[in-house]
Amino acid sequence: MTRTNRSLLLSLLACLSMGLFAQSPQFSGPQSWITWAFMAVTFALSSLGIQLGWQGARAQRRIGAWLAPGINAFLFVVFLAYLLLWWWYVGRL
Repeated sequence: MTRTNRSLLLSLLACLSMGLFAQSPQFSGPQSWITWAFMAVTFALSSLGIQLGWQGARAQRRIGAWLAPGINAFLFVVFLAYLLLWWWYVGRL
C-alpha cells in the first residue's frame, strides 16, 4: 500500500471522526470526554494524512497523487472552520 493510498484511507477515517464529532455534543457530564476525543482524533488523522499524502505525491510525481494531501488539507480547514463557528455560536448563547 502506497503512502498516497494510506493518506486517502486516513481521509476517510477523518471524515468518519468528524461526523461522530458533530453528533457528540449531546454527551454531557462524565461522558463529555467523547467530544474532545473525536476532535483530537480528527485533527490527528487529517494532519497525518497531509504528511503521508505529501510524501507520496512527491515520490510518485503524478498530478493525481496530489489529490490525497488536498483532500486531507480540505478536511483540516473545514473542521477548523466548523470548530470556530461552533465556539463562536456557543459563546453568544
